[in-house]
Amino acid sequence: MKQRNKNMLVKFITLMTLIGNVFPLSGQTLQIETINVAPFGFIGDNSKPTGMMFEISNRIAEVAGLNYTNKIIPYARTIIHLKQGKSDFVLRFNNDQLPAISIPLVSVITMPIIILSRAGTHYRSLKDLHGKTVGVVRGGEFDVNFDNDTAINKVEVNNYTQMLKLLISGRIDGCIGTNVGLYYNAKQLGIKPEVLNSPLELSFKDFVLHFSKKKINTQTMKILKKSVEKLKSNGEIQTIVNKYIGDFK
Repeated sequence: MKQRNKNMLVKFITLMTLIGNVFPLSGQTLQIETINVAPFGFIGDNSKPTGMMFEISNRIAEVAGLNYTNKIIPYARTIIHLKQGKSDFVLRFNNDQLPAISIPLVSVITMPIIILSRAGTHYRSLKDLHGKTVGVVRGGEFDVNFDNDTAINKVEVNNYTQMLKLLISGRIDGCIGTNVGLYYNAKQLGIKPEVLNSPLELSFKDFVLHFSKKKINTQTMKILKKSVEKLKSNGEIQTIVNKYIGDFK
């Protein structure tokens, strides 16, 4: 009798687990995190969180009809929280650590990856940067060829603002990142276009909705994916992007 009750308990727990993985987070709150890198996520002048990916994440949850919270978190920490199940999803680039802890659910937007340097420099390829120092946002993997090029010295920084300040002061030779991130922050810092060289264009990367494997819920993930597809097709994601990039070339 005890063994039978034990087997029934195991079956009940298994059933409840399956149900939890199938039905959406009804009555629960989706835990979203946004990378603390302007213009993607930052604290605005009104001391409230804002940013391109912050707004897009919110709209994804709203269109999906889910309750949510959204916190601005340091770039590298988003991986830790996905692994621990402290967050449900984050919009960010992929890297070597993410496949083991999250599911790349859907691409949200594609952006060019560039290296900016000071005017007067002549970097036309990664080889030209051998022996030079390039700033990289901590936890970021922007271009596989750049990442694997051991002849380029890499310095980790907290954000684009810190990286651009190091560039202008002559402490590093270049900055790698998205064109949106670098030019937005250069404008915010008052850096004139003539101070910067033409960008070295490397590749393109997608901002992807990464869903924590600790929080897998097939129905919720399906709803979120449809929400992203709807926001892309109706142009709403691009409208939010344009709000932040304005007239950037």
